[in-house]
Amino acid sequence: MKAILFVDDHEVLARLSCEILEMQGYRAVSAYNAGQALEKLDQEKFDVLVTDFRMEGMDGLQLARKIHAKDPGMPVIIVTGYGPIETGGDATACLAKEHLFPALLEKIRLVLGENESRKEPAGKTA
Repeated sequence: MKAILFVDDHEVLARLSCEILEMQGYRAVSAYNAGQALEKLDQEKFDVLVTDFRMEGMDGLQLARKIHAKDPGMPVIIVTGYGPIETGGDATACLAKEHLFPALLEKIRLVLGENESRKEPAGKTA
């Protein structure tokens, strides 16, 4: 099962997003700031990082750079409510929060090389 770390300082959004990801067959873990995210990344392996752009302290782009210093191949998807941002190649994708789902699911499947037609969680049949 692929693991996703979802970082957002809005705890309700982070929790709900993780629930949606889990319903799609992923293991989803939330962190509420960049510091928590870095701790969780030190403790366990994740296949994708999804992070809010604007957070107190370290923003999502700075977090992406720190992660890529340790793991250059880690896909990072930045979500933002502040319009398009220039990632300079530090993020795999940047998505608008107001259209987060299903765009996020599609982008995760793409970066993980999964079949885009998969709609049911793993182990379930239509």
